[in-house]
Amino acid sequence: MQKFLLRSLYFLLPLVIFFSYMEYSLGRINNSYTYKKECLEKQMKSIEVLVLGSSQATYGINPDYFDLKGFNLSNISQTLFYDTRLTLSHVDKMPKLKYVVITLSYFSLGTQMHDGIESWRDYYYSQFWDISYPELDQVDIKRYSKLFLYTPQMSLKYLENGFQTNLVDGFKSNGFVGLTSANPNTRISDSLGRKRAEFHTQSYKVKRFNENVRDLERLISQLQKRNITPIIITPPVLPTYYRHIDSTIVKKNSQAEAYITGKHHCRYFSYFTDPRFALPDFYDNDHLNSSGAEKFSKILNREIFK
Repeated sequence: MQKFLLRSLYFLLPLVIFFSYMEYSLGRINNSYTYKKECLEKQMKSIEVLVLGSSQATYGINPDYFDLKGFNLSNISQTLFYDTRLTLSHVDKMPKLKYVVITLSYFSLGTQMHDGIESWRDYYYSQFWDISYPELDQVDIKRYSKLFLYTPQMSLKYLENGFQTNLVDGFKSNGFVGLTSANPNTRISDSLGRKRAEFHTQSYKVKRFNENVRDLERLISQLQKRNITPIIITPPVLPTYYRHIDSTIVKKNSQAEAYITGKHHCRYFSYFTDPRFALPDFYDNDHLNSSGAEKFSKILNREIFK
C-alpha cells in the first residue's frame, strides 16, 4: 500500500505543479473584468459620473467627453443584476459621485446573462468581482479554476504564447473601448439588423422582467438615499434595427419606464430613434463606432450633466 501511495504521489505531483502553474499564470492575464476593476479602484475617489450597461454603453459612451470625471463600468452583455451589485458594492467608496447613468436597451428588462449564449460570462463576475448570480451551480469548477474558466483549449494556447496575451486591447483607463470598421457596409444592412433585433427579442424572457425591475428600483432608491442622481438612458440604434423590434416588448418597457421614473422621480432620456445619429456614426446596426461615441457622449454631457 505504501508503494502504491508513493507511486501515486510521483504521478500526481507533476500534475499538481502544472495545474498550479497554469492557475497562477492565467491569473496574471488582464481581461475586461480585471482591467476595469483595477482602473475603477484607482479612480474611485475622483469619479463623478458612473456609466452602467451592456455593450451599447461599453462601445457608445466615452467619459473623456464629459466635463465631470467619468468612468464606464458597463461591459458586454452586462445585465441589471450586475449593474446593481457592482455599483452598490463600490458606491460608498466614491465620495464625489454625483450621477449614475443606467443604460436601458431594448432587451435590458427581459434578460439575464444566465439564460443566453454568453452565460459563461457569469463565471467571470463570480471569480473576478466576487458577484455570483443565484442560479449558478455552486460546485461548477469554472467558479474556482481559471484553467476551466478560459477553457483548457484556450489555456493551452495562452501557454504556447507564454501567456503574453492582451485581452484588453483598445480599452481606455476610463473603461471605454471604441469600435472602428474599415467597411461598415459589411456590418450594416436591413437583413443584419433584422437578425440582430430578432436575436434580442428571442433573448427577452418575461419571467426575468420582475426581477430586473426590482434590481432597477433597488439601485435607484439606494442612489437617491446617498444624494446621487440616477439617470436612465436608452442609446441610439439604426432604423435597420429598430424597424424589426417587437412592439409588445416596446410597450412593456415603456410602461415600466414610466412607472419607475414616476415613482422615483428620476429622469429618463431616450435616444433610441434620435435622428441626429446616422450611418457614419455606427459600427453595426446597434453599436456606435468611436466617432459616434464621441458625438453621443458630448450630447449626454450637454443635455444631462450641464
